[in-house]
Amino acid sequence: MLYDHDQDSHAGHNHTLGAGAKKMPSGTDYGPELLISVWTMMAFSILVVASRTASNYKFGNLQLSDAIILLALALLLVAAVLFNLAVNHGYGNTTSSPGHHSMVAGFRYSTIGYAIVILAATAGRLAMIMYMMALLAARTWDRMVLWALVPLQVVVNVVSVVLLFAQCSRVVEVFQPGAQKHCMSLDVQIDYGYFQGAFNSASDLFLALFPIYIFWWFNWTLRVKLVLISLLSLGVVAMAASLIKTLEYPTILKSTNPRINRVPLLRWMFIEAGIVLITASVPCIRPLVLHWIRKYIRKKQTQHHQMDGGPTPNQSTENFAADWKARWIMPYVRQQGHGQASCSSEEHERQILANITTQIFAGDREFLDRHVGGIVRKVEVVVVADEIPLTTTRDSGV
Repeated sequence: MLYDHDQDSHAGHNHTLGAGAKKMPSGTDYGPELLISVWTMMAFSILVVASRTASNYKFGNLQLSDAIILLALALLLVAAVLFNLAVNHGYGNTTSSPGHHSMVAGFRYSTIGYAIVILAATAGRLAMIMYMMALLAARTWDRMVLWALVPLQVVVNVVSVVLLFAQCSRVVEVFQPGAQKHCMSLDVQIDYGYFQGAFNSASDLFLALFPIYIFWWFNWTLRVKLVLISLLSLGVVAMAASLIKTLEYPTILKSTNPRINRVPLLRWMFIEAGIVLITASVPCIRPLVLHWIRKYIRKKQTQHHQMDGGPTPNQSTENFAADWKARWIMPYVRQQGHGQASCSSEEHERQILANITTQIFAGDREFLDRHVGGIVRKVEVVVVADEIPLTTTRDSGV
């Protein structure tokens, strides 16, 4: 229902806060604190997503999820710039009284940034879903469950954006604090915010548990399972950030000053979105990190042998180069029963093993050879270029 707003219009909504709620203190500039959180998280997000893209490019694993995660990063960057503009116009600052024009501009930038952060977090979760689908969804049922999450994520979060801009009968009133007439009760946004936060937290938890459900029954060593789960189940961190953000919704009612009442919520919304992007990218970075480490070790070993006047260690370099070239051409995995609605447990394990071999463990076949018995026999790989063998002489004797 639409109704008139004034400074006492929220007096009847104290049930959301509880009897002991404290008001945010006045006479403080919260803008710099907000920007520190925003740009710190932005820097980490850029670093991790850029590393993900570089890793997948080097090892020939670029896919749809990489395009989506880059879109999410671009949206997050736009939101960071908008928050910066809002603070420059006095948003979050109660130590001075900016002009009406500056106050309206700051509120407008912060509101639009609020909406874009929601879309950035949504795109980050969609990227994780698509990555899981390409990596782990070898069975029809698994694909159906993950595909069902896609429209749900879009609808639930887009509705939140629609509510933000449709809360007033005239959109222009959304950007004019203190002059918002005939607008919906804030309880509508807060209650839907609780639902949205609960849904996103549940989605993060599901995406964190999904790899455990897939891997746990495979005949692999515990070490391999723990490595995979530690990389693919980081969604629990995003879930925690989503829960904290959800608990910040009542802070909208803690102050009647529109320049500060959303600051804690905006901070945690941005942190949540950044963590979603980071946790969705970490599994893809492992091959690149190992490549850098091995390159550094080989460089040190070469320098050591040159100082001693001895021969350089070529064998490990040749083995790594052969595996590196094989990953560059992205071997095609010959999957039996590809057109069937379901596959046997053994075939399911083979398909998942083939996927993680060329992605998470790209360039690190030695680890799987040690901990997953008979990997060369389990995964039959057809290499496009005959002159570049997939396995070395040592592997062919397994």
